[in-house]
Amino acid sequence: MNQKIGRALVVGAGISGIRASIDLAQMGYRVMLADQAPHMGGILSQLDYQFPTDRCGMCRMLPMMDRDAGIQTCLRKGLFHEKIDICLGTTLAAVEGEAGKFEVSLNQAPNPVDPGRCIGCGLCSQACPVEVPDAFNAGLTRRKAVYLPLPHNIPNTYTIDPAACTRCGACEPACPTGAINLAVMGRSAFRILVVDDESIIRNSLDAWLGEEEGYTVAMAASGPEALEALEKETFHLMLLDIKMPGMDGVEVLEKAKVLRPDLSVLMMTAYATVETAVGAMKIGAMDYLVKPFEPDDLMPKIAAVYEAFEKTRYRKETVGAIVLATGTTCFDPATGKNPMGYGLVPNVVTSLEFERMFSGTGPDGGQLLRPSDKRPVRRAAWIQCVGSRDLQSGADFCSTICCMFALKEAAVARQRIGSDFSATIIYMDMRTFGKSFERYGQTTVSPEGVDLVRGRVHSIAAAPDSNDVFIRWTETSGETREDRFDLVVLSVGQRPHPGTAKLVEALDIDADDFGFVTPVAFSETRTRREGIVAGGTLTGPTDIAESVIRASSAAVNASRFIHRAGGGLAEISSAEFSPAEKSTDDAETRDVSRQRPRILAVLCQCDNRGRGEKGLEALTAYLQRDPAVCRAVAMQRLCTAEGWQELVEMASDEFNRVLVVACPSFVYGHKTTDLANAWKLDPALIEPVAKDDRLNWDDPATVAVVMAGINRLKHASAERGPGIAVINRALVVGGGPAGMNAALAVADHGVKVTLVEAAEQLGGNLAWLHETIDGTPIAPYREEIVARVEAHPGIEVMTASRVVGAFGQAGHFISTIETEEKPAETVEHGAVILATGGQEAPTDAYGYGTSEAVVTQKELEIRIHENRLDTDGITSVVMIQCVGSREEPRNYCSRVCCPTALKQALWLKKRNPDLQVYILYRDMMTCGLSEAWYTEARKQGVLFFQYRPDRKPEVSTGTGEDSPVSVRLFDPILNVPVEIGADMLVLATGIAPHLPESLALAYGAQRDQDGFFQEADSKWRPVEALKAGVFGCGITLSPRSVAESVATAEAAAGRALAILTAKRLPTARTTAVVRHSLCTLCLRCIETCPYDARFLDDTGRRVEVNPIMCQGCGDCATVCPNKASIVEGFEHRSLFGAIDGAMATTP
Repeated sequence: MNQKIGRALVVGAGISGIRASIDLAQMGYRVMLADQAPHMGGILSQLDYQFPTDRCGMCRMLPMMDRDAGIQTCLRKGLFHEKIDICLGTTLAAVEGEAGKFEVSLNQAPNPVDPGRCIGCGLCSQACPVEVPDAFNAGLTRRKAVYLPLPHNIPNTYTIDPAACTRCGACEPACPTGAINLAVMGRSAFRILVVDDESIIRNSLDAWLGEEEGYTVAMAASGPEALEALEKETFHLMLLDIKMPGMDGVEVLEKAKVLRPDLSVLMMTAYATVETAVGAMKIGAMDYLVKPFEPDDLMPKIAAVYEAFEKTRYRKETVGAIVLATGTTCFDPATGKNPMGYGLVPNVVTSLEFERMFSGTGPDGGQLLRPSDKRPVRRAAWIQCVGSRDLQSGADFCSTICCMFALKEAAVARQRIGSDFSATIIYMDMRTFGKSFERYGQTTVSPEGVDLVRGRVHSIAAAPDSNDVFIRWTETSGETREDRFDLVVLSVGQRPHPGTAKLVEALDIDADDFGFVTPVAFSETRTRREGIVAGGTLTGPTDIAESVIRASSAAVNASRFIHRAGGGLAEISSAEFSPAEKSTDDAETRDVSRQRPRILAVLCQCDNRGRGEKGLEALTAYLQRDPAVCRAVAMQRLCTAEGWQELVEMASDEFNRVLVVACPSFVYGHKTTDLANAWKLDPALIEPVAKDDRLNWDDPATVAVVMAGINRLKHASAERGPGIAVINRALVVGGGPAGMNAALAVADHGVKVTLVEAAEQLGGNLAWLHETIDGTPIAPYREEIVARVEAHPGIEVMTASRVVGAFGQAGHFISTIETEEKPAETVEHGAVILATGGQEAPTDAYGYGTSEAVVTQKELEIRIHENRLDTDGITSVVMIQCVGSREEPRNYCSRVCCPTALKQALWLKKRNPDLQVYILYRDMMTCGLSEAWYTEARKQGVLFFQYRPDRKPEVSTGTGEDSPVSVRLFDPILNVPVEIGADMLVLATGIAPHLPESLALAYGAQRDQDGFFQEADSKWRPVEALKAGVFGCGITLSPRSVAESVATAEAAAGRALAILTAKRLPTARTTAVVRHSLCTLCLRCIETCPYDARFLDDTGRRVEVNPIMCQGCGDCATVCPNKASIVEGFEHRSLFGAIDGAMATTP
């Protein structure tokens, strides 16, 4: 398979960076994924549970197509993909150039622990005398200076914290594989040679530069001694005295420059030789210092040379586009006034600390014990909006995640502990804004277990007689309540990553007042600088699903820039790639399918001190008794360049299968693929086995895994199906903002698109929307995007058309489209994107339809858009939120209603400041950056009244000439009934989807209970159907704004391009097949397959498997009554052979 020329840089290896990297890799690009942390995963690496499943699901982001390009393992443990180069401990130092050809400088901190040699034994950590708080466990536990960044990492390579390490050197001799070299770390890698005949000067400089500043310092008492040192070793700076007996400094300088032309030299001189020092600068010295001098005179000059030295170690790369995904951090409640007593009152923790407390890798092994006295937690309180929606802390925004975070934590804690646990959540607005969030919240809350209390906390204090926490708060009625709890959890908000400001300045992009990157209008990912896009929470706080969507949107926009520069247009043959860049499909492989197994068994011995050598010899001899094993050999340290080269040179036609027993660093990574390429064997014929280094070679457990590997290799097959030919055309159904943007994103990659719209014109809901909440007019945007679609040579627009039938699978669908007054057309396409949109939900509540004074938000927006609203003729407007929403049968938040109410209220106040606007709400859903408009509306005099679902407002129409509408409600704050006379009543009825069930079923997609597109996974695969090749975007997915709809459209396009940019989709090694001679056509496997990968052929006599859609889950094999359905690589003979091998007698 040929690969695309283009390369991309993704900065940030949290979930957004991982998603963007996988998307770009699946589109054929090579990706550099950089993160300044020593591990991947970001904040999500610390979270064991995510709602609504209340468990982890990151692995669902793994590629569903071309699965063999990576290792299908838990993403929390690591990402392994042949097109993704992961650079940890790396920051983006500089960017030059333009879109299509950026020259980037990456500052990759030297790693004192060689990940290729580290076997994760932990002996270094045991030897380390330094202990510091463990950031992974949010400071609740302590770790050593040399430590595992993540306890679940694969491979479990240790790293060293340079800020904590004292360079005592205890870890180096403790390492059995010689993986640690402290000399490369930080300033110790910068070598200084001090040349002076006076010992007091040498000793002083050694103390200043070595002991205090951490540089590596060597001494020379004379010129000849200095030159001898320069011949033997590399130095980066020489401090050279001018006046020395024998050979003076100037002569030493001249000879040193011959030996080391790049050496920086700083002359040291007395007053009498300043003129000589100036002369020395003319022949190569960088500067001089006059004796005597103080450290403050010397250190800036040393620092300047060190900084230049650091830049020489920068990694220089050329990339076509840059995706920024550096994410956010959690607010520290100890900063500022700290009204919640965090760090002062015992047993007050943050939401992230709580996550670690009930994690199995947390401080108490998953038991929920409070920090102060390890007593079991039975009563806990959550306090919302800590560091969010707080003007005093400079956070006039909603962090979006906190409400659902608290609900999930309370739900999981109650599940884990049982009915003995009770939770109280004290909140201002419960922002369950996602389409499934409201039902999750309603399911979680119960009077006996999880209680929601609307109020504001007044004070927190330690209970005088125990370690309990005493809280006093004020409810909406004004009543003050107080209670005591075992534990208080602060739901802390998000903050921009500390490095964002520096990144914004260096890249010349925009940021808002809070520090989040500002995208261009109607986009959530594109910055004003072409070629640089932002994904995840970098453009504003949001949750997992939206971060994943933004990441995919950023990836497809990055691909657009690369493609425009030629990187996506051209492909490069495998011969032009370096060996490290070749994929397994590019490499030439030997055909050994007709040969009997001839196995080379390689046993890697990392510890050369003789431990277990007798057992190694016995196991080697035992393996060679097997007729399939031609040779068993013990080798030293395959992790080294020498050991690896020795293994590569053993390549021979004598062997057609290779077993490598080594440490996890070999098994998990690119080594297996590299070895397959070097030996010209299919990777299926290379069997890596991870050995537990704590066990000897003759240990039964070691023998069992080795023999199981041998038996798997005996039955391994390199044969794979031919794959599926792809129709390189997309069908987009729906011509609103989502559909048009999806069509453009696909067509901009040179893939043809058919865009089907039921209406006579494109535009969808853009036709009646007036402006965004920040005042950006929508009409110019609609005109511009419609013109782009209609003028695009790669897009065929079919208006007044609809899909009446479809069948097919990923790579090849056939759809029938009817157009008014035209014959039906048949379109073949490789993927389909459903963007059928939605409309304002109908209602008959609150007198709608009985009075012209009662209108919906859409009707008011149209009046504003068409300039048909006389604001001078009205004195008061009432707006009621959540009309028919957040209750059955539309039990979801429509997300856009509250921002729309604020937008319309502010528009009315701007036109008529004396006009009184009242907004009646259940919970104001101004998530993310829209919170600032909530603040602005209150400043402008808009009045807000909160109502409860069990006491909804009552409306009377036509009751009086002065006020056509009368609205009555009970105000919980005043604790009295309120009646408002209004000239206009505006109802926020929410959004209903427009996805016909027949259309969804035609493509094998499903609708959820509310009629929206049912995604494969609400968090990790939010724009894909479970059936491959089918995608949804815009309001078809869920209610959302224009910019959010555009992001989903681009995300769906990017996921579709993973299919559409390929000529043929490869078959994965682990794929189900049918043995037709045994099949009785019971069809149980078709009914069972969760991926819709099985079907009856045209004759109806054979069950076929789409090898691209099949994910190798094995469900079909479990239900087949006569073993006709099997999974390649997991045939009975292979499985039983592995079991027999594992049960073999110990040698």
